[in-house]
Amino acid sequence: MMLRAIGGSDSLCGLSRDELSTLEESVRKTIAKEVAPDLSTLPDVFPHADLARWIARTSRSIPIELFTVNYDILFEYALESERVPVFDGFVGSHQPFFHADSLRREEASPGKSWTRVWKMHGSVNWSRIEKGDSRSIVRSAVSEHGEMILPSFDKYDESRQQPYTAFADRLRRFLEQDDALLIVLGFSFGDDHINELIFGALDNCPRTHVYSLQYSNIDEGSQLHRRAMQRSNMIVMTPERAIIGGRSYPWESSEELAVASKLYVSNGKTGAEEKSHLVIGDFAKFSEFLVSMVKS
Repeated sequence: MMLRAIGGSDSLCGLSRDELSTLEESVRKTIAKEVAPDLSTLPDVFPHADLARWIARTSRSIPIELFTVNYDILFEYALESERVPVFDGFVGSHQPFFHADSLRREEASPGKSWTRVWKMHGSVNWSRIEKGDSRSIVRSAVSEHGEMILPSFDKYDESRQQPYTAFADRLRRFLEQDDALLIVLGFSFGDDHINELIFGALDNCPRTHVYSLQYSNIDEGSQLHRRAMQRSNMIVMTPERAIIGGRSYPWESSEELAVASKLYVSNGKTGAEEKSHLVIGDFAKFSEFLVSMVKS
């Protein structure tokens, strides 16, 4: 986006076109480094592993689909550690390549026991390769260059290209299914493309429901608060309040609920000082809750 805003000899924020290009490359590399930890150092129990254990121990009639805007490969690592078959839109064995048709046609996808992981903004283990006039997106080892970390400064241009368009279309079709249910964690609704897909589906498909589990409280003037208040099929849960049926309510204190679920925490005080909050918007707590239902 920045590069397209200036000509060859112009500058932006005191940076030339070449300097902006270098900055973009540096940002990509830094992100790639920070979100690619040494997997051998991970503990046996971490949030992604708990989620994977829940998936591995439950039966279902339709596949679970994980839409993530994160660049790391923690979901893939955790699911494979639990021997859960994973499909991410790439096919092949020597050098798996992105196959958009497998997202559009159910008959081109694996069965319901395969968990889908859709990386909406790219991944640290994707790269571009060119052979003659053709160009492909392939999955390989984690790349330090971060070339397929999307969106970059060219966000709105890249969002009209593959694989972004295929994942966006998959999310749209997922939300348009009868009685579709999308549970949202760790997403601040800062991506306008994804927002329009979600809110558009809520408007057009009354039987589609979205539960947004927020880590922090949200302002009344925020887009999420405003839109949730306008839609009966969107439920927002924050530490102190919930928006249900287009109305906002505070949580009521309950020591019994706090002990039973471990998701509702009271400070143990009484009277005016009494205050409780919901912690299900914390991915670690949410994953603990899921795996607690299937532990033997």
